[in-house]
Amino acid sequence: MWIQIDAAFDPKTKEAGLAFLVFNGEKVATFKFYINECLDNHQAEFFALRLAMQWIKQEKLKTDQLIQIKTDSKIVFQSIEKRFAKKDYFSKLLKDILFEMDHYPLLFLKWIPEKENRAADQAAKQALRKQGKVKTLDPYLFVDQN
Repeated sequence: MWIQIDAAFDPKTKEAGLAFLVFNGEKVATFKFYINECLDNHQAEFFALRLAMQWIKQEKLKTDQLIQIKTDSKIVFQSIEKRFAKKDYFSKLLKDILFEMDHYPLLFLKWIPEKENRAADQAAKQALRKQGKVKTLDPYLFVDQN
């Protein structure tokens, strides 16, 4: 199984479209989300990864299952690999993602070039434009409530 994630961001409106695609054998499932308030494209990419991790948990995938998550975001990939984010506003989000990822020892994040992530990119752009089946999320779902 592998999952491709991506985000589309409008810097003028601060809106973002988030998407992840789940490839399991011959089946592909697409999940699209719209959020009306986001700081930047990097934050949106982290949100997309967090949503994919929440899906994995919700689906109760076995912890010994091989799962690869593919992203074209170098910042997300490097932050996960180093387990560190340079910007403070990514730190809590990164911590939450790593906490979930650590439950899956056979889960790997892989960086891929944009040209190999076109399906997720298209889904994220559709989500930003609210095209098709898109779930609207409250941006405060991603904010630490403590």
